Amino acid sequence: MLEPHITWRFSDPAGASVKYPDQTTYGWGCEALPGCHAGRSHYLDERDAQRDADEHERQEAVKLFAPGSLVALIGPGGSGKSRFSAAFPASWVVSLDELRGRLADDAGEQSVTPQAVQLQDVLVATRMERGLTVIADSTNVEASVRAGLVAKARAFDRPLVAVVFLTGLGHCLSRNDRRPASRRVPGDIVRWQYEQTRAALGLLPGEGFHDVRTVDADRT
Repeated sequence: MLEPHITWRFSDPAGASVKYPDQTTYGWGCEALPGCHAGRSHYLDERDAQRDADEHERQEAVKLFAPGSLVALIGPGGSGKSRFSAAFPASWVVSLDELRGRLADDAGEQSVTPQAVQLQDVLVATRMERGLTVIADSTNVEASVRAGLVAKARAFDRPLVAVVFLTGLGHCLSRNDRRPASRRVPGDIVRWQYEQTRAALGLLPGEGFHDVRTVDADRT
């Protein structure tokens, strides 16, 4: 089980004092296993707390995979893939949602998916050629889609990793329901993606993923 260092952030009205009765302080913490107790409280500026929490996530995230790896995130909508990938340097992450947003100013605009996939292929291949790590942030629940990623990693002899999100269906549906309407996936599609994710676990080694890790994103 992969244990990403996903931080939690908080505000504390108890930071008020007689001199500053309206003062709220801010903080963050990390309880990733085994034994991470990083964190800090009593920031006066929320932006400083956010910056340090982001930096902790980034420092830990870059240690997870060998340099130059192609990391395929696999999981249904709402399973926590994008929250996971947000911990990595932005240049590492190739996200279909982000590419659709660049093309159409709307990450949920499905009509530009073919063009977004073309851009994704160019980005992945170029980074693989240069020996740079890629976090492929899309559902990747279909074997045919994963085969394209496997082929790119093999073409450049790069490490290939699958990260499977074992988030409970209820959590996926709940998170999906809270998305903006344009990015909300029909419930029956989320259920299908959930079933495909579970089925993929036993198939991945045979597809070429010799490093298969899982994430319990109910906890992240």
